[in-house]
Amino acid sequence: MFPIIVITDSKRNSKKIEHDNIIDIPTPENYSHHAASIFLKTGLHKFLPPGKTYCYLDSDVIALSEEVNSIFDFKPEPILFASDHCTMQRFSPYAVNCGCAEKTKEEITQLESEIKKHNPFFHSEKLQENNYFREFHRIAISIRNNPIKGLRLAIRFLCFLYFTHKKYFRLNQNIRYNRKNKTWIDNKDNAILFHVLNYYKKIEKESPFRFRFLKMSWVNKSGKNVYNCSCEHLSEAIKNKFNVHITDNNWQHWNGGVFLFSDISHNFLETWHQWTLQAFEDPYWKTRDQGTLIATVWKFKLNKKQRLQKKFNFIADYYNPENTYCEGKGFTYDNFRTAFNPCFIHVYHQFGNKNWEIWNAIENITGIPYHE
Repeated sequence: MFPIIVITDSKRNSKKIEHDNIIDIPTPENYSHHAASIFLKTGLHKFLPPGKTYCYLDSDVIALSEEVNSIFDFKPEPILFASDHCTMQRFSPYAVNCGCAEKTKEEITQLESEIKKHNPFFHSEKLQENNYFREFHRIAISIRNNPIKGLRLAIRFLCFLYFTHKKYFRLNQNIRYNRKNKTWIDNKDNAILFHVLNYYKKIEKESPFRFRFLKMSWVNKSGKNVYNCSCEHLSEAIKNKFNVHITDNNWQHWNGGVFLFSDISHNFLETWHQWTLQAFEDPYWKTRDQGTLIATVWKFKLNKKQRLQKKFNFIADYYNPENTYCEGKGFTYDNFRTAFNPCFIHVYHQFGNKNWEIWNAIENITGIPYHE
């Protein structure tokens, strides 16, 4: 058995923590709760007894099997993390105040205001609760990643539209297209998606946005996917602030939700901690720990180091339809090109969402219903 230690600043908690092994650490009073949690996380080497190997878990990480203890079969040397679900370029706008995230959000708002004029189902709550909505988007992503498959489907669909009088076009056993109302529906005739064919020409006429069918995506006047927010400002900020040169801006960075550490991790953790505190004082840096984690990894030349397997930090992303669960297959982040039975699952948003197949699987596996 491995004891579980809770590290907290009890004066910040809204509820008392019921546990028999708590270390209470006062955090700087001027810090927000978010900054205080990062202070504790990056300062673990200061608060825990030496001489042991520890596994850190974010509070949104859930154990799904007894195999979790096998993480201690690995050696930190000097520290061990799993990969994040995105690359550094995609994370960059959310790590520093470069304005890229805000610019993308503004562009998305502009596009979606146009879509709402012509799409009666856009962002409909009832529609999003339909599991076939996510299935449809998994198929769309698969098509986008496979242009040949997309071209074949496009030809089939165009033949249906212009050379037949059939009422329905069947995408798969669960989803079909209704010619009459130009809507994708399930087998019970519930709306899944109001097809972009119904309105894309109107939007293209009234705005600078264009729809690309083979990639199933909206692009701006520069030809960039409107929903693809990425930049290189984080690597520039790391170079300017910490004199660390990152040679691969599209590097797959580490995720801080789960990591293994011991006494030999001290120098790494101390650098991460101090650089994070420095970033707190710099208005250009957002209150995060991953930007300074990236800087620390590259300072210690660990960017090519072997990582924890995904099963020890399976990241659940509600907004990625390819990230799903199927009984008998397990969990996947790529629509079952690979599949996992995770030891730890990291639910970093939509925690407790019972309209999400991944959350329902978590409750079924653990046998513990979620109560706020």
